[in-house]
Amino acid sequence: PIAALTEEQVDKLRETMWAMNVVDCSAHPETTTIETTDEDGNPTTTEITETVLVIELTHKTPDEMAADYHFTTRQNTYLQLLQDPQYEELWAELLGGFAQGGGELMTPDSTRTPTGTLQWPLPVAGTITSQFGHRVDPITGEVSSHTGTDIACAEGTPILAAADGVITVANGLDSWGGSYGYYIQIDHGGGLETLYAHCSSICVTTGQQVQSGQVIGYVGHTGRATGSHLHFEIHINKIRKDAMSYFGM
Repeated sequence: PIAALTEEQVDKLRETMWAMNVVDCSAHPETTTIETTDEDGNPTTTEITETVLVIELTHKTPDEMAADYHFTTRQNTYLQLLQDPQYEELWAELLGGFAQGGGELMTPDSTRTPTGTLQWPLPVAGTITSQFGHRVDPITGEVSSHTGTDIACAEGTPILAAADGVITVANGLDSWGGSYGYYIQIDHGGGLETLYAHCSSICVTTGQQVQSGQVIGYVGHTGRATGSHLHFEIHINKIRKDAMSYFGM
């Protein structure tokens, strides 16, 4: 015996998948100053203004979908049981984004010297493959803004919390994650936040308190990535900053 989908069933499935999401977009100008050279080869700076298109894909909640599809009382009962917080880690494990264990304290790589309160987020130095700011996108080949620092290293390398804080995002359910893949965000207080993207798996949950140097996940290439690396971001009052300005060599 085999299972098969007719064209009609595929179309219905496609409609349902679209119905599960809300798509929105907006545009805003962004001006960046970059270093370049003039006709004589002398260093100079120039301003580049780009119109940034932001496309937001928002998943509807299970309760919203239940209302849209007119769930029966029995179906709603089962849905509420499946959404119980005690099963969050189980769902993440089933979907491959959560790894049991973690929590171990490790020493960050010593060749990346902190210039402030943040520690290097890996036990190895890694290789910086893409800096913060404008770059040639490795997928499209066009110049675009890069919101973090890409640190290439072996898949499965432990990712370490850069400072004490509280986990505000622990995405181990959606392997795309808005292009971040499985990713983690930590609130360190005082407007300082860090983000760790493209994990192969994570080992923390939302609301969890973590310590500097604690293993929170593992390097991978989920989401929009061409190879194994950690995409590391630093946010100050919701504004992204160059992570490498917080470290010396």
